[in-house]
Amino acid sequence: MFCPNKNSYLQLTIAMNPRVINKAVRRAMRKKQFDPHDEIPPAQRLESMQPSMFAPWVDITRAHLGFGRRGLRLINRELNSEDSLVQLQAIHSILDQVQISENAIFLINLNIVYRLIDLMQDRDPIVREKVAYILTHLCNYHQGRQRIMSRPVVIDHLIYLIMRDRKEIRYAAALCLKTLTRDRCSCEIIMKNDKIIVSLLKMIKDDHMAIVIFHLNSLKNLSEWDPVPALKANAFQVMKKLMKQQETRIVAAAMDCMMQLLKHSVGKKLADQHDLTHYLRNYLVSPDIEVLIAAVGLMGYTTLTTRGKWRAKEFSFDLTKRLVTLCVSHNMPVLQLRSLQVLINLCDSPDIRAHIKKHWEKKIKSIKIRTHEQWDGTSETTTFGLETGHNYRTMCIENVETIKSDYGDSIHAVNVTSYVRRVQEVKAHLIMLINFEPYLH
Repeated sequence: MFCPNKNSYLQLTIAMNPRVINKAVRRAMRKKQFDPHDEIPPAQRLESMQPSMFAPWVDITRAHLGFGRRGLRLINRELNSEDSLVQLQAIHSILDQVQISENAIFLINLNIVYRLIDLMQDRDPIVREKVAYILTHLCNYHQGRQRIMSRPVVIDHLIYLIMRDRKEIRYAAALCLKTLTRDRCSCEIIMKNDKIIVSLLKMIKDDHMAIVIFHLNSLKNLSEWDPVPALKANAFQVMKKLMKQQETRIVAAAMDCMMQLLKHSVGKKLADQHDLTHYLRNYLVSPDIEVLIAAVGLMGYTTLTTRGKWRAKEFSFDLTKRLVTLCVSHNMPVLQLRSLQVLINLCDSPDIRAHIKKHWEKKIKSIKIRTHEQWDGTSETTTFGLETGHNYRTMCIENVETIKSDYGDSIHAVNVTSYVRRVQEVKAHLIMLINFEPYLH
């Protein structure tokens, strides 16, 4: 049968749509096709085979203009045209041109951002959607973020699109906001808007899955800058409910967001009151690697408090066994680093430290750590070719999560060698703690 993830010989040569063959085979087998995205809960993947918004009588690829610096100036001027058709063609042409770095920087220097922010309130839904995508591309540049954040009214426009517009525009606005929050200077300006945290928490509850994940990433970045507004808006309770979802991507994103909340003293108290250390035990045996990484990272903060350590002491045998197994069976530096950090936190208790030394010291010393040649600095578990086959022409590859350091001046800088060295240092520190004695014989 036809596999949508790979370009088979049948797909590339036959004139008939292979999905028709699949449908005929299922009907002959009397096999009912089950789509998990039609089930509850309502926060599901945003999918549309045919868009509900379209631009009639418009070549949506390019305007009838020559390009180059002079052409970009003309397109920028046509954004102010009274003819909606000319304006729409210019917007689609700009969306094509911002894919090129040189043209994007040139358009930013032409102050195109200010006109685009005004067009976010346009009546035409096509204009609102494409403008959100253009701003998303411009957010990837420092000059673009500077000009966008110089007009904080853009946050109000994004909130309006996220709260009240149709799903395609909500998706584009959520993507734009997530891209903006990746910059810490932008987070400082965004957090001055009192509506942003409450609006995101409202839309997280019952929106499409892809939009919910964007909102969770935005909340994580904003909470990393200042977790107090999110804690005041009961974000802790909302994240705990999202952790019960069936979709693993939402569960992992909710755990990452809660991890930022637990960096505050109020978040640690809430974790102790809700017995979060015991609650995370079930996630440590999850078959999904993303949930495992997020759960172990969250437990690294729940075991910092004295109450969390005493709670972990009640099931220390199962917990330490699972954490050591994760370090030995997986050679992912991210998972190993977080598991070792939890073990270091538990070693503050003398009983747990003695138990680890007695049963798991040899296992910990035999942990194998990747070299920098074997690791590309990402937490992706599957290779590109294995996942997508030869379908590189039509498959949409999402951005792979990249490891970043949690402290220092260059917080977003990635250095694979230093990160692997950090895992080795944490392992050596754990072995030293296991053999630590508070007195001399």
